[in-house]
Amino acid sequence: MNYNDFVKNMAKRMDLSQTEIKRLLKQNFDTMEKTLDSESGFTIPGLGTFGIKIRDEHKAYSPFHESFMILPKKRVVTFHPSSVLKEELKERRIDNE
Repeated sequence: MNYNDFVKNMAKRMDLSQTEIKRLLKQNFDTMEKTLDSESGFTIPGLGTFGIKIRDEHKAYSPFHESFMILPKKRVVTFHPSSVLKEELKERRIDNE
């Protein structure tokens, strides 16, 4: 499912226009980004925990340049799914087989 399909699905389920859904999603993503930018994580019950981690500088091989290069430190977003989400996905997978 791509973004447009997701927006259409949400609009139909919530009985709102697609424009309104896009506006709500943008506001949510902006809030999430600001929270993560302040180096603090947050939890969405039933979904999981989002956080920021600093990835250390490391050496990696570039096939294009055929050499090793040093990649600098970098901030990355982490996500840990909740146990509730994990269990629900396990049950659905078993039921669908």
